[in-house]
Amino acid sequence: MKYLLAKGLGTKQKKADAISEEDEEILWSSGVFGQSNSTTLQYTVFYYACKMFGLRGRDEHRNLQCSQFELGEDGKGKYIRFIGRNNKTFNGGLGHMKISNKDIKHYSNDGPRCMYNIFETYLNMLGNDGCFYRKPLAMVGNTIRYGKQPLGVNKLEGLMKEMCQKAGLTGNYTNHSGKRTCATALYKAGLDEQTIMDRTGHRSSAVRAYKSKTDEIEQKVSSVLNPPSIDTVSVTHNKLEVEGPLLKCTKLEPVNTENSANCRDISTRLKCLNDITNTSGTVNFNNCNFSFT
Repeated sequence: MKYLLAKGLGTKQKKADAISEEDEEILWSSGVFGQSNSTTLQYTVFYYACKMFGLRGRDEHRNLQCSQFELGEDGKGKYIRFIGRNNKTFNGGLGHMKISNKDIKHYSNDGPRCMYNIFETYLNMLGNDGCFYRKPLAMVGNTIRYGKQPLGVNKLEGLMKEMCQKAGLTGNYTNHSGKRTCATALYKAGLDEQTIMDRTGHRSSAVRAYKSKTDEIEQKVSSVLNPPSIDTVSVTHNKLEVEGPLLKCTKLEPVNTENSANCRDISTRLKCLNDITNTSGTVNFNNCNFSFT
């Protein structure tokens, strides 16, 4: 392993890419997401089930049932409630007796992309019962239809890659991209780690692996480490103070530079300090103490 690493092999890990806000908008604008037919509706529900509830790429999707989703409304608005079951981090055994399953309430925004309305349409087409992912059927008129047969395992595992390719997105997109998108978006929003773990279902610091660097963060770090710009360099001027008896001078009189070398008393010395920086030629001082701060 050390030998391979020294040769440069294994230095770059291949991870599922998170879907950015820009790419998500492309999925909508290209028609991959929406409610125009059975396939686009299923794509939309699949992606946002990943993003909103942090579902895993394989086990949680494959075993998903319609009964795990509840639609409701309270004083805060319309919501979709997801009730998780056994998965990789929660199998319900004796070792997990003190661990709670996922129970997430997601509040939806109003508008044409309201997730409450989209999930309601999808669940109604499935009869609110049975397997959550079923084979899409051709539409009859304007009616969206799904068969009774569950979506195949291979088809389900490649669903994220399939929809991203249709939208023309480039990157390593897998079903795990949905969970990564969930965690990355919450990290970027500044939410605390425990809140993120409640959504993703992580029970350890492994959730930090989803704290991906963005181009904006890279640019900010780079700007801090770059050489100082000439435009930002500021010149500070030192102040001159005379050491001696306490004497406060509010105004300095013009000085005759010809007599500056013979300054003896305090009043004369104060006059010598008048706008020295604007005096041309060489100025000599004798028996004068200056403090520069």
